[in-house]
Amino acid sequence: MKKIRKVLIYSTSLFLKKNETNSIIKYLSKKCALVDTYSLDENFDKVSTAKYDLVLSIGGDGIFLSASKYAYLNSTPILGLNFGRIGFLADLDKKDLQSKIKEVLEGNYVVDKRTLLSGDVVVDDKKYKSISLNDIVINNRGILKMIEMNIYVNENLITKQRSDGVIIATPTGSTAYAMSNGCPIVSPNSNVICIVPIAPHSYGQRSVIINNNDNVLIEINKKSIKNAQVTFDGSNNLTLESPSKIVIKKSKKQLMIVHPCNYDYFSALSKKLKYEIKS
Repeated sequence: MKKIRKVLIYSTSLFLKKNETNSIIKYLSKKCALVDTYSLDENFDKVSTAKYDLVLSIGGDGIFLSASKYAYLNSTPILGLNFGRIGFLADLDKKDLQSKIKEVLEGNYVVDKRTLLSGDVVVDDKKYKSISLNDIVINNRGILKMIEMNIYVNENLITKQRSDGVIIATPTGSTAYAMSNGCPIVSPNSNVICIVPIAPHSYGQRSVIINNNDNVLIEINKKSIKNAQVTFDGSNNLTLESPSKIVIKKSKKQLMIVHPCNYDYFSALSKKLKYEIKS
């Protein structure tokens, strides 16, 4: 694989102040031609416009999700260093950091291409657009009242749903909010999209797995609009205040996640979820 010479470190001011992070920056500065840092507390205007070979996300999965937006827009591979708790996305452990970073810089890594979701929210004549690595969620915004919605797949009505909301998730997102609502864990390279109800009123409402070439359309009942919002990977919250349609489909681009050569998804999954495996 391509050697890494230009790195953007993406984190928060809290993690950038850590001694471990300073050690990483010093090490990379010796090995690379360019090392820039970006804090979520700052503005991107302070970051060089140079094209990077790698985005290094330092923190937990939340920071990784934010960094993925930059990586996606610039078609830059991303590597996650886990300073958080579980770390499904930011999966490089601190204890293996120096040896693994050295391997990656020398081009010894694999690229894991992940599906992204593209979401168009149509409100009156205006359209809002964003992308998500994990999920696009329609839920209530603090009012304990159910949302009524119609869900279509390829213009076919599949359900009229009364619930606290719905999660449209990628295979990557199947281990996030969707898993907490009963979605099965899906291998990240599967060509599917998961439709997962949140606390549905009817016992018959279940998760539906569709092909990732299918389009999803969600129409929210006008009586539920004042309670509803759309979130993209848990951020970019968009409050819905008038009749709206949400159109969700697979993005034309994929996110390129970098892993060390010995990475195995199912081994990592077993470790993160603390599965008990007896020989």
